[in-house]
Amino acid sequence: MKKPLGKSELFLIDNDKLLAPVIKRNGHITFSNKKTDVFNELVNIVISQFISTKAAKAIKQNMLSRFNEEIFKIKNFENLSTLQIKKLGLSNNKAKSIKDIIAWNKSKPSKKYIFEIPKDERESELKSIFGIGQWSIDMFEMFCVRNINTFSSGDAALREAMTQLGMVESGSSLDRYDKYSEKWSPYKTYACLHLWHMIES
Repeated sequence: MKKPLGKSELFLIDNDKLLAPVIKRNGHITFSNKKTDVFNELVNIVISQFISTKAAKAIKQNMLSRFNEEIFKIKNFENLSTLQIKKLGLSNNKAKSIKDIIAWNKSKPSKKYIFEIPKDERESELKSIFGIGQWSIDMFEMFCVRNINTFSSGDAALREAMTQLGMVESGSSLDRYDKYSEKWSPYKTYACLHLWHMIES
């Protein structure tokens, strides 16, 4: 038995006739409001940069299997060199990013610190880490902070879905995608989840 659509999904159906059939076809998508482990989430995001979801999942599973862990922990990487991390299946830049995430994480006063500061300060903090750009920050905001009103125009899959649905013309500037997403506020993240599900299925 399908779960009923949530208020966020009903809002999106009412506010976007192009997204509405996608949500109805997908059915309810659950989005946890539980904040996740900062280090694990940042490593997951770095691994996922510039590669397909399928490839990223395979690399993550292989790495976690080697460490005999369910999530990534600082202790898994802190005694490894950049070259050793690279040999786990990553690019040199991604290996450098993980080393920088460790240094950044250790310099913070608490595990809750990043959740307690304003969003603009959080963005500035994350941008100070090597290899962390706007797409990575958007993913962190969605899947670690659990901000339900985040959209990432830098995400190729989201742009592809929006183009397919006729929301934005192919080849448009990122600003056009950002502007269209405003009609989804305050539930932009839920719209993204449904668009990703559409592309993946």
